[in-house]
Amino acid sequence: MKKNKSLIHAEALDDIINYLIYRIARLLRFKFHQDMKAVDLDMTQEQYFLLFKLWQKDGQYQAELADGFLGDTPNITRIIDVMEKKNYIKRKPDPNDRRKFRIFVAEKGWEIKRLYKIHAPKARIADYKNLDDHDLVELRRILKTIEDNIISQQKANINREG
Repeated sequence: MKKNKSLIHAEALDDIINYLIYRIARLLRFKFHQDMKAVDLDMTQEQYFLLFKLWQKDGQYQAELADGFLGDTPNITRIIDVMEKKNYIKRKPDPNDRRKFRIFVAEKGWEIKRLYKIHAPKARIADYKNLDDHDLVELRRILKTIEDNIISQQKANINREG
């Protein structure tokens, strides 16, 4: 694949792809906060992503919910503690291993899913205006490739250091 050096060695800050991704991530975080406020929810993106994972598969172990994005165990524990206090989720001891807890969506968490199904499509349509399905598929592919490249580099660095 041919490299476009003008994009890799940008002269202006606005031409740096990492800066554009950073700006968009900040805008999405801000917009997420506004969207949650509009439906009277006090929720962070991390809490939302964790809840989304539980909507897909309820009753996961805490360790299953911890991934590269959500971070380490103390961070997940803190997020779960806050979400439990807000009654979005509930912890239940695993009947087969008393040292472990399974995390389940509480009734308030299921209500958030109902709100999500109503409001999220409207927000996405506005966010992705002027983009067609092909554009979004390509965007996802490109971002996933960048993510995979960075993860591969990190693993290679760990293997060299370890």
